Amino acid sequence: MDNVNRASGAAKETVGKAVGNESMQAEGQAQNAQARARQTAEHATEQAKAAMKQAGDKIKDFGGEVKQKVGEVFGNQRMANSGRVDQAKASANEAAHSVQKDMHGNLK
Repeated sequence: MDNVNRASGAAKETVGKAVGNESMQAEGQAQNAQARARQTAEHATEQAKAAMKQAGDKIKDFGGEVKQKVGEVFGNQRMANSGRVDQAKASANEAAHSVQKDMHGNLK
């Protein structure tokens, strides 16, 4: 929708300039700028969400590593294995988020 608003704003600006209508030209500039600002905000929000997911995956990976080491130190194989599973899940999530990010970047 913002691409439509940007195009519409650009068209108003161009027509306003061509016919000497400063009000229409200014309205077009404002509409175009507003649409660009919304797109920028949406992009920043998407990047922040991706960073939060990545941070969560890193924390889960670290927690799994700690669990594994504690299990090994105390001879608790179940705990050590559970830590390995947690690490594998975190790695899989990281990979999935990376693929999603790459796909999203290629779609733009």
